[in-house]
Amino acid sequence: ETCRSDEFTCANGRCIQKRWACDLDDDCGDRSDEKNCQPSTCDPLKQFACAENYCITSKWRCDGEADCPDGSDERVNITTMERAIEIKLVSCFVHCAPGCANPPPPTFTTCLPLEYQCNDRITCIHRSWICDGEKDCPKGDDEMPPICQNVTCRSDQFQCKKDKTCINGHFYCNGKNDCSDGSDEQDCGIKSPSEKCNPKTEFDCGGGMCIPLSKVCDKKPDCPEFQDEPADRCGKNECLQGNGGCSQLCVDTPAGFYCDCKPGFKLADNRTCVDIDECEEPGSCSQNCINEIGTFKCECMDNYLRDPRDHTRCKATEGHASLLFARRHDIRKISLDHREMTSIVNDTKSATALDFVFRTGMIYWSDVSEKRIYKAPIDEGSDKTVVVKDQLVTSDGLAVDWIYNHIYFTDIKKSSIELANFDGNMGKVLIQDDLEIPRAIALDPIDGWMYWTDWGTNPRIERAGMDGTHRQVIVSYEVKWPNGITLDLVRKRVYWVDAKLNVISSCNYDGSKRSVILYSADYLRHPFSITTFEDWVYWTDWDKEAVFKANKFTGKDIEPVTAMHMLQHPMTIHVYHPYRQPDGVNHCQAVNGHCSHLCLPAPQINSNSPKISCACPTGLKLMSDSLMCVEDGK
Repeated sequence: ETCRSDEFTCANGRCIQKRWACDLDDDCGDRSDEKNCQPSTCDPLKQFACAENYCITSKWRCDGEADCPDGSDERVNITTMERAIEIKLVSCFVHCAPGCANPPPPTFTTCLPLEYQCNDRITCIHRSWICDGEKDCPKGDDEMPPICQNVTCRSDQFQCKKDKTCINGHFYCNGKNDCSDGSDEQDCGIKSPSEKCNPKTEFDCGGGMCIPLSKVCDKKPDCPEFQDEPADRCGKNECLQGNGGCSQLCVDTPAGFYCDCKPGFKLADNRTCVDIDECEEPGSCSQNCINEIGTFKCECMDNYLRDPRDHTRCKATEGHASLLFARRHDIRKISLDHREMTSIVNDTKSATALDFVFRTGMIYWSDVSEKRIYKAPIDEGSDKTVVVKDQLVTSDGLAVDWIYNHIYFTDIKKSSIELANFDGNMGKVLIQDDLEIPRAIALDPIDGWMYWTDWGTNPRIERAGMDGTHRQVIVSYEVKWPNGITLDLVRKRVYWVDAKLNVISSCNYDGSKRSVILYSADYLRHPFSITTFEDWVYWTDWDKEAVFKANKFTGKDIEPVTAMHMLQHPMTIHVYHPYRQPDGVNHCQAVNGHCSHLCLPAPQINSNSPKISCACPTGLKLMSDSLMCVEDGK
């Protein structure tokens, strides 16, 4: 594959946009785009020179927030000559700006009063997490001097020997190295007496002692009391008499026998075989699983076909999937087949939450610095407009209803969940009571449900109808920092990442059949967002500063999708594909559902549930006919 004339050819064969070469960001993944770089000058009329070969827009200079990697855009009283020497630019003698005013403007922060702001000036954590032995800030400054001195772990935690980090107590001696030095798997003791020997390969001497079958009946005693040399059983085939009492297979061994089953069956006791329900095992099929006696069959939903190489897997019948993700100062798209990355929107201040409408090719994102929600065509990202114009919004979570044409968003400053139409009108505060720090939000407009995470003092995952009704908590235990959430619309499951517990978990829409997909103190050190498509989950991680993928059923086959340690934190991520937004009926389309203002999808609890409900924008109230809105006299 050859790169286009407007692209840079990486040493590993990857193609990237030419303007990404020599920008201090490892876009190639092998750093070949950052080699042999010549000092360059920034546009003195539009840009500020941070460091060698790195420029930011001039309007971010001295705004109270460090946008340069070295923080030089916020330094106080840097002389022109010092500045020139520092960044090695001749042009700086003429064009460098003086230092920021003294004192500098107030430092911008999105953190709440009861939170600690990490040194990256982006991440906020609970103050109770400081010095608890777990690195919650991307650079670990919440566990380092001068804030912390002697780190001790809680009674329900295990402290790793080398780096003194703390892990959950139930990970001690679980057979996996959860500490980087493997100290959690040391001194775990010998095989427990309750563990049985494997009859297919071992002989049970008693007392928890097992020896290989090859040492049985060899006329050499290996068990303490010569149990492996029974004269009455050596050379005898018990399977010749009534199949040994086995319902299916009888296997003779040197000093006995054992019962076994045909494929698709398992032993209910030591002799009787029963059918295995393969459909009970997550991931046996990508989508629909039909159990049959001794076997099972996989089927795919509409718009998916069985993979000819593996009939248990389902693949989309059309389209090429890509990943859309925000990176604070830009929004990018990377194709999942060729791994080609392109820039969609540039010069964003602090792009955080993100979503799209595939049908119209429009993307929506929040900027927590500018406290705005924007939209732009995906093929013309520079043509951006403000969506919500009449208020400031500090939104970590945003989701679009692609059927009823609304945008839903969380606001951490107001502790609310709100909505507006795609033009920013008809704004309504949907939920405000009993919310602390709402973050991520996801929608299923076909079934009329919305799901969100809250990492306040009582962390939880909740759901409610997209009209705000039938609110309920679906996850309330073993959840600490649920940063990201996504929906598997095919299998009707919720997936989320927890940055405190370092896990990806999943459950049904109602919270049932919960399972941990992946625990990793390495790849899930600080996950922020998650999305899913086909058999994969994709997530962004602030510690590794990269995007990863893994099998959504088993958590296996982890691999990075982007280069590690990108210059900017990867924020919200979405799979960009038409099947992530399947077609559905807009029951409000005809005469707006007879509603005077807002027509919203109602949650589908049973077959008799109403499809829609009418609602009123903020400042209006619904009349008794549940259709018309009038001014609220309050």
